[in-house]
Parts: sequence; C-alpha cells; structure tokens
Amino acid sequence: MEFDDIFLKTIDSTQDYAKKNVSSFDKKKITCISAKEQTKGRGRFNREWLTEKDNNLSVTFCFQLKSKTLHLTSISHIIALSFINCLRAKNLDPKIKWPNDVMLDNKKLSGVLCEIQTKNDISDVFLGIGINVNNSTEFLEKIDQRATSLKAFTNKTWDKDELLEILKKEFSKNLEMFNAKGFEPFHEEFENLLLYKGEKITFFDGQKQYIGCLHSISSDGKLNLYMPNKEMITFAAGDIINK
Repeated sequence: MEFDDIFLKTIDSTQDYAKKNVSSFDKKKITCISAKEQTKGRGRFNREWLTEKDNNLSVTFCFQLKSKTLHLTSISHIIALSFINCLRAKNLDPKIKWPNDVMLDNKKLSGVLCEIQTKNDISDVFLGIGINVNNSTEFLEKIDQRATSLKAFTNKTWDKDELLEILKKEFSKNLEMFNAKGFEPFHEEFENLLLYKGEKITFFDGQKQYIGCLHSISSDGKLNLYMPNKEMITFAAGDIINK
C-alpha cells in the first residue's frame, strides 16, 4: 500500500489526531501521522507515554481492513515485528515483551497502541508506535519503568526520518502478508523473539493477576500461560508486570 504522510510540529497525540480526522483520509492508502512533539502521548490502558521534543518518533498509521480479516486484533504484533526487523538489519538484537513492547537489554525501547473502530464490514485501524530514538539518559530516568533509547544503547545519534522510512517499507510489506494470511506466517518468528518464554511471570489481564509460566504464543498471536494446577490459560490482551 502507498502512504500519505502528515507531518505535525506539535500535537497532543498522533493517535487522537488520526481518530478525529479519519474521515478525510484516503481509504486506499496508509496515512502516516508523525509529530516532532507530542504533549499527551498515551499507551495501552491509558498510561502516559512520555516523549522528548525532537528525540522521539511518535507515529500513528491509519488504514482500513475488512472486519473479517483473519486475526485482526493481532495487527499490533506486526508493527512491533516490523520495527524489530529494522533494528536487526542494523545488527541490534531486540526482543518482544508480549504483546508488543520492543526491548533492548531488557529495557523498553518502543511501545504500541492499537485501536480498531468497526462499522459494517470495514475496520479503521489506528496503530500508534512510540520509539525512543535520541533520548538522553537523564530523560529516560524520568520514565516509570526501565527504558532505553537507540542513542543511549548505541552511543550514536540516529536519523529519525531515515528510520521512519525504513519502518514504513517493512510494515507495508508485512501488512500485505497479514491481510492475506493473518498472523500465522509471523508466528514462529514472533515466538522466537519472545522475552521470558519458559519463565515464571505475573500477568495482569486488566482485572486480575495470574502467576504462571509463559508457555508459548498461539498461532493467532495470543499468550498461553501454564498455571501451577497444570491448566493452560490463553489471553488476547494484558500485561506482564513483574519483569
């Protein structure tokens, strides 16, 4: 798919901008909204996503898919995997903290927010990704969890525009495959990048905590948690909270 690019100087949230303006977007293209500064970025469960002017990539991809697209709710895995492939091409070794956090050295580098609005047989997908690119160590220390940036990890300044173009190309290719076959073609690669596989974790599904072993990822992108009573529980959403 082709891209329509919208570059914003300052915005509260690229995700909210996309949702407010979706009716004006070309439905045959991926609209890519990026901002130099995002003042009210948010992640999953309405958590705050801190950004530093000029040093973060704050992007929302907006596009349409058929509402019956196979494994539609796992589309967020595809943007995370696309970003990881970009980094692996740069000789980095990122991992995935399920469902879609990209980690370097067990520190959060990137987060994804996916929102889907369905009407009849069409779904508008709002896929936001925030990436710590050239953030300083001082900024990263303000974040309420262990975090890193590409600059902090590699000791060099990255070209954000170049990184975004590489990500767009990789995501477009993967989106085409996802649209045709769902998550299954990405299943093995995704699971091989998974942090904490085979380890004891505490998992929060939005209402309740569970303690078990992170067993695997299902072919449709869900997390399989092996419980002490030998029961397997499968989750479509939630957070690993003790790592």
